[in-house]
Amino acid sequence: MKNKALLVGINKYPDPQNELRGCINDILDMEHLIAETNKVYAKQNIKKLTDKEATKKGIVTQIKWLLDGAQPGDQLLFHYSGHGAQAPTLNVKLEPDGLDEIICPYDFDGSNNTTLRDKEFAQLFAGIPKGVHFVWISDSCHAEDLSRDLNMDKTIIYRQFQGVMLNNHERLTATTSERYGAITTPLNGALLSACASHELSADAYINNRFNGAFTHYLIKNLLLYSDSKNMQGIVQQVNIDLDKNGYDQNPESEGTLQNDYFFL
Repeated sequence: MKNKALLVGINKYPDPQNELRGCINDILDMEHLIAETNKVYAKQNIKKLTDKEATKKGIVTQIKWLLDGAQPGDQLLFHYSGHGAQAPTLNVKLEPDGLDEIICPYDFDGSNNTTLRDKEFAQLFAGIPKGVHFVWISDSCHAEDLSRDLNMDKTIIYRQFQGVMLNNHERLTATTSERYGAITTPLNGALLSACASHELSADAYINNRFNGAFTHYLIKNLLLYSDSKNMQGIVQQVNIDLDKNGYDQNPESEGTLQNDYFFL
């Protein structure tokens, strides 16, 4: 059995107005959970990308490392904590609302070359063999052009990228577009997302430190229930905690493994 994890957290973006505060804490907390508390992933099989290391190329390269040689019985974890947004889709046949959900790597500038779209993730993850226990966590926003309060006296800011015009000027080639169009099966794994596609994900000050609100309550509930609740049930508990604490976001789970436990 070969368990591997890729943990990506971006606090510092080139433009200071886009800086976040809790993303690196998120992945350090996740590393502690999976390697020290539960001891399911050996530290030598965990890779972390932070800040300027987490370019689009860097993330894609390490996702390929994560998936390389995966076999039934392996556990794989991909955790992203950083900015997210929506952008005009490159394939209108697949998106009735005309929007792709994206993450914003360190070098994100609004161009396709620096954008990681949902369709690209689908392509990367399409070859995961059945029997591989793949969990994907995305603690990021999925909304475009919403303001973000950067007042440091406030406990919450939002993981929504500022100051870049997301565009649809760079078109996919026909071959790539057709390849994306062929990806219609559900994710062979579980995606635990911090919020619905139209919502924002909070970067918050909780218990005297900064964290993504979703990651904080996800880890809290994994510590309590990872042996007794499946991932869909864990996410339901996270929703209850977020609502009780005043966060206006609704995490979701999807994929073929959402009814499995977080750890095998």
